[in-house]
Amino acid sequence: MSESILITRNVPIRYTVDVCVTGAGPGGIAAAVVAARQGAKVLLLDAHTMPGGMSTAGRVPVLMPCSDGVNFLPDGFGREVIERFTAVSNAYGFDNSGIFLNAEQLKRIYEDLLTGAGVELLYYSRLAAVNVENGTIRQTVYASQSGLFAVAAKVFIDGTGDGTVAAWAGAPFEMTPLDEIMPATLCSLWAGFDWQAYRAGGAFSHNDDKMPELLAAAFKDGSLSTEDHHHTGIFRNSNLAAGGNITHAFGVDGTDERSLTRGLVEGRRLLREYENFYRKNIPGFSDAEIVDSGSLLGVRESRRITGDYTLNNEDFKSRRDFADEIGRYNFPADIHPPRPTRAQVEEHKKLFRSTACGHGESYGIPYRIMLPCNVSNLLTCGRCVSTDRYVHASLRVIPGCWITGQAAGMAAAMAADSERTPREINVQQLRANLRKIGAFFH
Repeated sequence: MSESILITRNVPIRYTVDVCVTGAGPGGIAAAVVAARQGAKVLLLDAHTMPGGMSTAGRVPVLMPCSDGVNFLPDGFGREVIERFTAVSNAYGFDNSGIFLNAEQLKRIYEDLLTGAGVELLYYSRLAAVNVENGTIRQTVYASQSGLFAVAAKVFIDGTGDGTVAAWAGAPFEMTPLDEIMPATLCSLWAGFDWQAYRAGGAFSHNDDKMPELLAAAFKDGSLSTEDHHHTGIFRNSNLAAGGNITHAFGVDGTDERSLTRGLVEGRRLLREYENFYRKNIPGFSDAEIVDSGSLLGVRESRRITGDYTLNNEDFKSRRDFADEIGRYNFPADIHPPRPTRAQVEEHKKLFRSTACGHGESYGIPYRIMLPCNVSNLLTCGRCVSTDRYVHASLRVIPGCWITGQAAGMAAAMAADSERTPREINVQQLRANLRKIGAFFH
């Protein structure tokens, strides 16, 4: 049994607000902006130094598709972000599979939206404790450059991705066992390539004919030390740079700093190997180099907070509608293989293809999945909402986070204004308010 110490101290309540959002990823940003635009006093805090989470600090290079072929699914906040992005991006920003992200542009867009909405924004503020009384959060506590401080709010929103606020407040959750959990990826920024030569040579991912053979040869000669056949590839995100969504660190627990540290060290070690692999084998990359890697490890899967409803695979497959629907999405179940074998990659491809929605198809997202059990004044958004593993693998991506974040922000503002809990608000009025700002649902 490990030793422990008891620390007792007075922590100043430095902020008293209507809505406190912890985590400035895509979901938390959407929640903060929407709540503030409804007139709520909003504070958004993040442990890191920029908005966007995995899409900026994690250097995830591509935004998953936003359309079902007929409808723009993350409409409202998501449309606003994309319109601003396309206004400053270039022709390399787009293809049929999605939008390639320029992290620096995205940071500026997010901060412009936050400051324009009147959100008070604090970086360098890591969640340290949650003070709960009888199932109600009274304050959240943060460790900052100036010491510990607390925030009191009427409504709290968990945008951490890992469901940290909810879990620490006593909400139940599920996690996939570590031997089955999706691997993490340390994304990277590349320069010094010839993109025309690269594109002329082929797609070079696990989905084409060339990359599997090149990988097999590198595994055999030892130049790639981990036999990982799931190779997502590289995406151009500016005139001079491209983003790599490659390498996997297996068995990473996103709720354990020791595991995350090992994942980061492993990711950087593997990137050295892949830099040499690309220089040796990939057209247009003979002089390329990795100029940066993510300052956050790309964690795909951790806690799924149990809410009043758990959105599940049957709902996904039936493209179900809900009376409390606040959005819709359609990305396939993208469960990255938990082990680095060729057979696992083929299973991944099979699942991805079998869960693809048809033209105009999508599944409904009910409001109840954002209401954590056992906590009265908390909403979740983004990766940690209440789903099973299959729906999580679809909804975890950026457009899905915008959808749930937008709804969480609107619901929080309504609850704070009416002195009610998020469970007590009029859900049909929530839906009407979301429609007014452009949200799409049935």
